[in-house]
Amino acid sequence: MHAQDYMQVLRGRWKTIFLVFLLVFVSSAVITKMMTPKYTSGMTFEIKYPRDLINVAVGGEANPIEKAVVSDAYMQTQFEILVSQQNLIAVANKLDLTNEWGLDEATAAMRLMQLVEVNPRKNTNLVDIAVKTEDPRMSQQVCQAVVDCYKEIREEKENAIINEAINKRYEVLRSRQDELERKADVVRQYIRSGKYIQGMWNDYASHGAPLSSGAEEQTLQQLNNSKLQMEAEIAQMSVHIGKLQNLKDAELQSYVTRTGLLTAESYCSAKVRELNNRYTEEENTRAQMLLSGYGQKHPNVLRLDEQHKATQLQLYEELVGMRDSMMDQLEVKKAELQDLEQRYNTAKEKLRDKTLEDQKVKNALQEYAAEKTRYDKLENDYIADKMRLMAPRTSLEVYSQPGLASAPSSPNYRLNLIVGAVMGLMLGVVVAFIGNYFDTSIKSLEDAEQMLGLPVLGVIPQDAGLLILQGGDSPDAEAYRILRTNIELKREMSRAITLAVVSANAGEGKTTTLSNLAYVFAQAGYSTLMIDADLRRPRLARYAELKSESGLSTYLANGAELKDVVLQTGHANLYMLPSGPIPVDPSGLIGSRRMQQLLNDVSKRFDIVLIDSPPILGVSDASLLVSRADASLLVLQPRKMPIKALLRSKSLIQSAGGNIMGLVMNNVDITGDTQYQYYTTYYSYYSKGDKRIEPKPVAVKEKAETVIENSDNDDLY
Repeated sequence: MHAQDYMQVLRGRWKTIFLVFLLVFVSSAVITKMMTPKYTSGMTFEIKYPRDLINVAVGGEANPIEKAVVSDAYMQTQFEILVSQQNLIAVANKLDLTNEWGLDEATAAMRLMQLVEVNPRKNTNLVDIAVKTEDPRMSQQVCQAVVDCYKEIREEKENAIINEAINKRYEVLRSRQDELERKADVVRQYIRSGKYIQGMWNDYASHGAPLSSGAEEQTLQQLNNSKLQMEAEIAQMSVHIGKLQNLKDAELQSYVTRTGLLTAESYCSAKVRELNNRYTEEENTRAQMLLSGYGQKHPNVLRLDEQHKATQLQLYEELVGMRDSMMDQLEVKKAELQDLEQRYNTAKEKLRDKTLEDQKVKNALQEYAAEKTRYDKLENDYIADKMRLMAPRTSLEVYSQPGLASAPSSPNYRLNLIVGAVMGLMLGVVVAFIGNYFDTSIKSLEDAEQMLGLPVLGVIPQDAGLLILQGGDSPDAEAYRILRTNIELKREMSRAITLAVVSANAGEGKTTTLSNLAYVFAQAGYSTLMIDADLRRPRLARYAELKSESGLSTYLANGAELKDVVLQTGHANLYMLPSGPIPVDPSGLIGSRRMQQLLNDVSKRFDIVLIDSPPILGVSDASLLVSRADASLLVLQPRKMPIKALLRSKSLIQSAGGNIMGLVMNNVDITGDTQYQYYTTYYSYYSKGDKRIEPKPVAVKEKAETVIENSDNDDLY
């Protein structure tokens, strides 16, 4: 469905929408009027967080109490406590509502819960409380009592928590005092031994320094440092000696010079350094002489070479002596290391004994200090808790007091009526769409052609009148002219003269459609005959305002002449064969051979013959008529008959051998149904406006004249 389809549903079912809207609106107005007026009193206040609350802990005497932790849901919990049963029972007792209402405490609290409304303000600790009752003074008193009772209960609980914590802290304080004295006696015993001084309590407490002088530890540290240093020297000497043993002459000199042994006072003698310096100077002097122009064979150069060689030999001898001296020093160092290790082990054992003794004293002091700290904290907390209990506590702060309502707050007549109107409109729309969903009738021209598989030959506007009475210049007449044109086009192909106008059920406008269609055919110059073949509930003659005691039943049953039963109306070219007296067996007459003879006869005498039949679903007469007529027109109204009934009608016509020329959509609301506006634009185009001259209806004939008296029309028979 498109948006236009939804709008079409609303327009087509506006009466349903209006009725539902009116029902809901009136119901809301009546219910609102019957409601008892109620008065509301309210106040605004801020709930404070608890200040330094403490609770008895579950950790035993090591942690007897702890500070109460305020959870994130604290405020939400307080909002719920305001309307809790405990608080409302207190309100009921305070205002003596149990006696006034004649209820027990629990029932009175349940009733108060229905009267009290708590509305916390978002992102704040403010809360609005409102009480609505039938008595304005009662609303004011209950509103104030709810806040007062909440404040009293909360302060009572908080003070009870502090009292419990204070009593528990005092018990623990007494027990810890005895434990502190016991630990102090242990420390005093070490002081009496003479190994420790009286002021060690204060020194340890303030500085955390070791209890003894620490001389043993210093000695052990010095011995350890000397041992490590000597071990490093022995390791270094061992490495050098291992290298020097495999080197000779120049290699030995190179190693000593490269490793820095010449500069070490403990390894190298002054004689070695002196020879090494002389050796270096002689090499430098010879190099300068060669640079100055002296040759290799110059006497001075040769003399210097002899001297340099002698210096080299002496240096090599001294280096070998230095190596031997280092080996002697290594043995001495090893002996000294053994002695140093013995002294280190002795000092280590002495320090271990001293450390164990000091650790005992240290542990005793630590236990005493920890117990003293715990005791001091408990004592300070005990004093602080007693002061906290005596200090005033602010659990809430009121910003607006409850007032005495002068006018009722409910019911809100305007709001209720607006809500009723909106709900009625919405419910009406829902009912309209539900009704449309379950409505299986044909609603539009496209639905008719698609579901029935038949063309729509004409669309007749709603409330179209009788053209016989109104005249041919009525705007409604153009719809029938369109129908006439479409029938003419169909007749050219099928050569049909007798047309049976049928409908699925009564009330579809079949007789009116036939009467008006016959009128426009006659107006176009066709000799037109209307046959009222509905022998059960005839109406065609009454529509044409004709009276006759004879008709179709007379012709079929009594053998009357055709010229005796065919009447001429007050309009040119328009004739009628009324139904006549209602017979006992209508279907027997319709199915007789004389009926077939009648249709054959009038087909030769008239240009067009329109036959009004009973409903196709009601009786068998219609099936007999459509089987004898050249073609049939099926008249239907939108939104009236279910599609299954229309399909059944089509099936009956076709089963009887009838030829359905097409459909006629009758009684269509073209002003409110946009689906037909494009098809019926002529309606406004042919309207004459204020200057339109309405034709006068033809006078009713008291006694119908037969056509046989008019000699000019004898050729019709």
